[in-house]
Amino acid sequence: MILPSGSLDKLPIYAALGVAEIWRYDGQVLRFYGLNEESKSYQEISQSLAFPWLDISLIPQWLEQRLIIGETAVLKQVRQWAIEQKKYNI
Repeated sequence: MILPSGSLDKLPIYAALGVAEIWRYDGQVLRFYGLNEESKSYQEISQSLAFPWLDISLIPQWLEQRLIIGETAVLKQVRQWAIEQKKYNI
């Protein structure tokens, strides 16, 4: 789940709902947070729990490209990238 910015800290709400992973993007840096079940709080993690093979640096690049070449073109690139990853069993 990628969180929009806002003044209300929604992390406790997501923790209470049991959302295992949160992604936060501040316009430059993407960070992953995993839910600690014991403390019901989030800690920053180095890779996605849902997509452990995903290179975290790719997503901000795709978001920047969206502004240059458009969302549809970037979606096509991401789709092609995913096909290539599947081809190589990554």
